[in-house]
Amino acid sequence: MSRLFFLNLFFVGIFFSFLTASVSDVSAAMVCPTDFHEESGVCFPDATTVGLGDMSVFDFLQVLMNWLLGIIGVLAVIAFVISGIQYLTSAGDEQMAETAKRNMTYAIIGLVIALAGLIIVNAVAGLTGADGATYY
Repeated sequence: MSRLFFLNLFFVGIFFSFLTASVSDVSAAMVCPTDFHEESGVCFPDATTVGLGDMSVFDFLQVLMNWLLGIIGVLAVIAFVISGIQYLTSAGDEQMAETAKRNMTYAIIGLVIALAGLIIVNAVAGLTGADGATYY
């Protein structure tokens, strides 16, 4: 019984010696490596170190929405052309003409939804005052 007690006491002593050693290391002066800055005892990398740009969230969403709108615009033109070819090649077949009209309608609806997304992002930015300021 006493052997087990002393063994447990030994391991508890080792544990507390490591604990106090790590606490004393934290209280030492914080020295961050180059390209890092210290905030509240933690070293954070600078913006140039991690490769992140200075673009704000608003600017990023604007670029993303413009990029997506360009892709959707190209796809809408392709859909219009395909629908036009379908309508021209229907040759009086009512079912084929209706399919072409339906495809054209879906292409227009898709383009309107894409434009509405861009308008919504701009409206939310205007309402919240997101003027493209950089926050980090």
